[in-house]
Amino acid sequence: MTAILALTGCSGGGPTGSGVARSVSTTEARQSVKDIVDRSAEAVDGDWQVYSGPAVQQCTKGTGGDGAAYTYIKAWEGPSGDPAHDIAVVKTLWEREGITTGPFNSGGSDPILGVRGVGGPTTSISFLAAAHRYTITAVSECADGDALEMRGNE
Repeated sequence: MTAILALTGCSGGGPTGSGVARSVSTTEARQSVKDIVDRSAEAVDGDWQVYSGPAVQQCTKGTGGDGAAYTYIKAWEGPSGDPAHDIAVVKTLWEREGITTGPFNSGGSDPILGVRGVGGPTTSISFLAAAHRYTITAVSECADGDALEMRGNE
């Protein structure tokens, strides 16, 4: 799971198409990351389980101040789908949501394939399609809020 978390990050307030970071509430950030991960999992029908989150973490807003973002991870153990087809389905969904996508390939003799994205309702998102497990990991936009304080209230 460390490799999955390394693919995600948190910075800035997220693109709006104009190059200007927009302000989102923590409620909007949490809900938007949950929605895109859940819809991505639904698009690749299977027995998806929440692995983590939505969990709040500290991030840096485009203005340089600290904020709060949410990380959300779903996993499907022992998927039975066609990874190439499932990657294409997720890629299409994300592009419709304004997420800029790019391929992922872990390399090696038996690479993990997938797609990564930025923008839209997320700071970053990834779908990895290994033979034994599919994962979807996303980080929301950076919202106004104190992540440390919010963790204490969860």
